[in-house]
Amino acid sequence: MHLRLAWLVLVLLLVSRLARADDGPSSSPSTSSAAVRAARFAELSRKGDKARAAGRLSEAVEAYSDALQIRDDARLRGRLGLIALEGGAIAEAVQHLFLAFIDGHDIPPSERRQIVAAFERARPQVCRLDITVSHLGAEVWIDGELEPASIGRNDFYVFVKPGRHEIRARLSGFKDAVQTVDASKGGRETVPLLVLEPIPPPSSSSSAPPSAPAMPAAATLAPSPLAASSFPNSAPSKPAARPPSSPMERRWSFGAGGILVLGAVSQLPASGFVVSVDREVAPPVSVRLDARAAWSPFEIEGWPIRGVTVGVLPALCVTRTLFFGCFLGHLGGIGHETNTIRMPPSSAWRFRGGAGASAGIELQAWGPFQVRFTADVVVLRDRTPLRSGSMEEIWSGPSVMGGFSLAAVWRSGT
Repeated sequence: MHLRLAWLVLVLLLVSRLARADDGPSSSPSTSSAAVRAARFAELSRKGDKARAAGRLSEAVEAYSDALQIRDDARLRGRLGLIALEGGAIAEAVQHLFLAFIDGHDIPPSERRQIVAAFERARPQVCRLDITVSHLGAEVWIDGELEPASIGRNDFYVFVKPGRHEIRARLSGFKDAVQTVDASKGGRETVPLLVLEPIPPPSSSSSAPPSAPAMPAAATLAPSPLAASSFPNSAPSKPAARPPSSPMERRWSFGAGGILVLGAVSQLPASGFVVSVDREVAPPVSVRLDARAAWSPFEIEGWPIRGVTVGVLPALCVTRTLFFGCFLGHLGGIGHETNTIRMPPSSAWRFRGGAGASAGIELQAWGPFQVRFTADVVVLRDRTPLRSGSMEEIWSGPSVMGGFSLAAVWRSGT
């Protein structure tokens, strides 16, 4: 009898524990094991994926939002952002897509490219606001709605629609701090510091303490599923530690790799190396500077001749998702050296200016590293005739020089 009673109590405890775990992320650690939370997260993720595939977007949003409150996951954020963008919630979509981009280094490349492309389409339609409050623990309300990113933080950023917005900070015992900002389309604005001042104690002649400031009507409304899950652990704690707001915003990149040059240098391909630095100016424009050197082997049409090129190529580039195109210039020299007993050894170098264009693709490799393939064509000012010591023309280099390069690129902010 006692054994049966013990088994009954154990079963009831297990059922009660699982029921509390099914209540969602609000379960305390003391009543919900890590294994149960992981299983719940996986279940909600599958539920969201199935609902999304079936076109039941509201059900998918609810499932993804509940899963994100259990554990922050970049892949689910990306999917939630894609749904929000499809539903017209641009600001929420940009927030989710941005966080998925900066945290989702383990997202499969195809899905990551989809997230980046969606972000780049939506980012020019909203404005990023950088907000700082003088006191930790204050709540920030934007246009009468509580901003979840302010909970537990006094320095954060949000994306909002263009237009005028009221930013209000609230903290018990302090006067509200209010700022108004005009958000520009596709821009980034810094909200003036929200300084909270203590409410002075009531004077002895006062018969009643001052009434608390009225809360806006929207404060009594529960945030939508998107808003409730938009920003947990989303904003960095210091301005200097903030990641950039876009893969297309002003970031640096550095690259190095190999290059193959054809045309004016030699009848044989010239191989060498290229290093580049790139600075994004404004989406989608960047400036780039390539420095390269290449040389060809001896023996051009039986003559022991070597061609060498050294130069820099400043460029103005436009990037769209994975692809880029550039207008570029050429500043450098092309030299030829001979070494033969049939004629006196000679060496000739000429400065060669020119202009041209390049195009290529940049693929995500791992973390901040990418692989860049570039093809370029440069038209030089004139030909490059090569003559022997007796002024006999050995070879006449064309006025066109082409190049193919493959480089590894490190990009800041990824």
